Amino acid sequence: MSGAGVRVCAHAILASVSSSTSHPQPPTPEDLAFLSVPPMRYQRAYLWLLLLSAIDVMFTWHILRRGGSELNPIAKLVIDHWELPGAIAFKFALVLFVIVSCEIVGRKRDRLGRTLIGTALGIATVPVAWSLVLLSMHGFLVKPVEPRDL
Repeated sequence: MSGAGVRVCAHAILASVSSSTSHPQPPTPEDLAFLSVPPMRYQRAYLWLLLLSAIDVMFTWHILRRGGSELNPIAKLVIDHWELPGAIAFKFALVLFVIVSCEIVGRKRDRLGRTLIGTALGIATVPVAWSLVLLSMHGFLVKPVEPRDL
């Protein structure tokens, strides 16, 4: 086949493809409805839960590094096997579970969802408060000052 014949054949193929596939239209919101997610219900409470959980991990790790012990047997098992990365993953897996649970429950029964996140915040506050007590009692909040030779 000559160069001119190939060119004519290519133009015929392109013409048939372009005529069979008109310019694609952008998807409509209805086309993408399966991707939409409703807004989260208790966003501010989730931020507080996330903050308390992060503080809990930091305080716990600080206490453990200074000779303290973990009281939660499941968390202790995780920390013994996977150390700090395990503690972080465990804590935030629990946070994710709470958030998903609150979202599922809250969409059907808002008052129960609010009660659930409120209870979760109360529970998350306890270890942070207890860690603060331990840290202040044992002088872990400040670095000990070495006596100077006079």
